[in-house]
Amino acid sequence: MMGWRRFRFRLSFSMSNYSRFTLLLLLAMILDYAGAAPRWVEHASIPGPDTPETGQSRFDDLFLLGSGRYQIPYPFSNLVESLESRIDNAGKPGVRLTFIPMGRSLQRDAPAPDYFKFSRAVIALEGEPVTAGNAAGEVLEYRLFIAHQPKTETLEIISYNDAVGRFEFQVIEKYGPNLSPQVRRANRIMCLSCHQNAAPIFAMRPWSETSFNVEIANKLVSAQPQKYDSLIDVVSADAGVIDLLTERANYLAAAQFIWQRGCQTRRCRVALLRAILQYRLSGESSFDSNHPDYRQDYFNELTRNWETRWPEGLALANSRVADRDPFATGPASLEQDPLFLRPAHATWYRVDPILARGIVYRLSGYLTLADVQRIDRHMIELSDDPSTPIQKFRASCRFEDQANQTRILNCGNATTPESLQARFSIEYQQGNLDSIRIMKLQIPLDANLMQPKIRQLSRLQRGVKAELEHETTNLAQRLANGDRIKSLVLLGNDPLLSGKISLEVEVAEEFRLVDQALSSLLEKNQQALGDSAFRRKTIVRELALALGMKPMDWREPPVAVSDIKETLSSNLGGELALLEPYCSHCHADTSVNPPGFLTGNEAGAKILQCAPRMLARLKAWQAETDFPASPMPPPAFLEFVGTTIEAWPKSAHYRRLVASLENMVRKNHQLLGTDYQHLPPCLARANE
Repeated sequence: MMGWRRFRFRLSFSMSNYSRFTLLLLLAMILDYAGAAPRWVEHASIPGPDTPETGQSRFDDLFLLGSGRYQIPYPFSNLVESLESRIDNAGKPGVRLTFIPMGRSLQRDAPAPDYFKFSRAVIALEGEPVTAGNAAGEVLEYRLFIAHQPKTETLEIISYNDAVGRFEFQVIEKYGPNLSPQVRRANRIMCLSCHQNAAPIFAMRPWSETSFNVEIANKLVSAQPQKYDSLIDVVSADAGVIDLLTERANYLAAAQFIWQRGCQTRRCRVALLRAILQYRLSGESSFDSNHPDYRQDYFNELTRNWETRWPEGLALANSRVADRDPFATGPASLEQDPLFLRPAHATWYRVDPILARGIVYRLSGYLTLADVQRIDRHMIELSDDPSTPIQKFRASCRFEDQANQTRILNCGNATTPESLQARFSIEYQQGNLDSIRIMKLQIPLDANLMQPKIRQLSRLQRGVKAELEHETTNLAQRLANGDRIKSLVLLGNDPLLSGKISLEVEVAEEFRLVDQALSSLLEKNQQALGDSAFRRKTIVRELALALGMKPMDWREPPVAVSDIKETLSSNLGGELALLEPYCSHCHADTSVNPPGFLTGNEAGAKILQCAPRMLARLKAWQAETDFPASPMPPPAFLEFVGTTIEAWPKSAHYRRLVASLENMVRKNHQLLGTDYQHLPPCLARANE
């Protein structure tokens, strides 16, 4: 295996020895080194404070009682049930769960040696919040991820903070019966050494560490026969779903970045919000990307800002780490280490229609279906006013030559794309009209090809009238521009068996009400369009008021008490004092993983015990070193402390630290040159 420096910079390599993943990393690093570096949306060098300046995590929204007190359902199965009760996932489980008994997290050694008896569980949430109307809950889908280690009864939480548009990292200890759970902010700098995207991470397929792996599932069943009867109770495809949810979570930062920095003006944000509302009101079918406001105020402004601010593009950090088989007998590869500096998930070099539409799709997920249904119903109520403009479209129809109980009716001229076109399946019973199903409906000048559901069918003297709704969302059927299909009428000889039949469709121009409300937000300089994050509550509340709707009756959750951190000083002197600026961000508390060797007056003794492993990880930066893990300090961390990957191994501080630790190991351990895997553990129960 090549050393870290050689792996990263040398070009004289055998292609057969490098995976595509490694090659992409190498090319990305070469571009970065040449100065053609895209701007990262998220980066470990700018982690931000552990405690946010405003807002709090979604987990706090759900379980914080106030004054630092939490009510978290116990045992973990009850927590899962509580979360499941808040999700409507269209008949599927809302809580997705997989087991990772031998993973790579900081809790990896906690269950040793009973890894399968005390298997770590990881959950993510999928689906809409179940609450509706005024009590519409916040979005939980891919915004809340929880890991549970049953041996220590510890929870690790990654959950979204809407107020600042970022994920918060929290750890919960004393999670148990008759205990008061202690919730603390995780060390964000340390978290981002692996979570380089400042969001959840997950392994690539085939997810060999998870219970999707049949070998792991078998061992779980064997270790817990009282809990599991067979593999059916353990093996599921949830690992793949969690992988997908993790990737979707990874896009939240990019969407917020565009909202706040790509759209510099309020007019740009109004145009973007307009498209978001159209997309959601259409049942996530389409929106009017040809509208002048969309093209001029959003697309063109985003393009100008992009060319000025990010001429080399934007890089989206990577949420996926390389897969790892915990039963593999060979040495682990460097890229399987979560500390490995991963290449960008994607790099966006310019604004194109696909990217612009993608931001609409991502931001639309901040609104709940209940929000959209409420706006939809309100628009319908207001459009009962006779002054609401109505567009009418007509087409002639003809039956296909069929003699059975089901007949196909085609309307419109397929050779004229801008005409009204439709296709119906009509069922008859004993010569009488029984039911109608719409197979295709396309309105002139609308690109949306629809298959709406008939909500209500009324008989007319010479035909039928249908009122429509979207097939799955209980929303009215709307065009891409947000206007509603008010009615669809088939006229002909009853019971529509033969003869001349015509189709008439009425479209109510209702979206003008939303346009008026958005203009009001713009004129009044409302908070929803400010420079802060795209926040559902603020946007929906102000939009509802502008539409003349009853204000949302939301309970504002109590705010978490800021964590008070104890300052731990190791009082190191001499050359070892250099450990503090480069190591204290991760190793200056009482944790075992990573080992807290910079704590209190006994730090010198701890460093002495850890010195062999510290030296090995430090020397991994040298080109001639063959080493199976990422070097320390972590590559993603160096910019935070004011240096770079290129400069650090050449620096005086680096040379002095290596020399000091070599001297310490030579005098006290006589372990220089010992294989890393056979070095003694750093601190008790720690793996490193």
